[in-house]
Amino acid sequence: MNYDVVSLVLAFAAVARSYAPDVWFLVRRLLGAGVRVGALALSEQQPPPAPTPPAPASWTEGGHR
Repeated sequence: MNYDVVSLVLAFAAVARSYAPDVWFLVRRLLGAGVRVGALALSEQQPPPAPTPPAPASWTEGGHR
């Protein structure tokens, strides 16, 4: 192996080691943003809940006799 190739590989390894935490931080931020956008889109697509049926009248409110 040529010394130029070895020094280039070592330089790339040093750069990868020094910038890896920043890259992982950005990847996590992008994935988090994607999850929030996806959850928002799903909540907008969900139909509104059906109205609840009225409660039956009790004996004191003039219900069935």
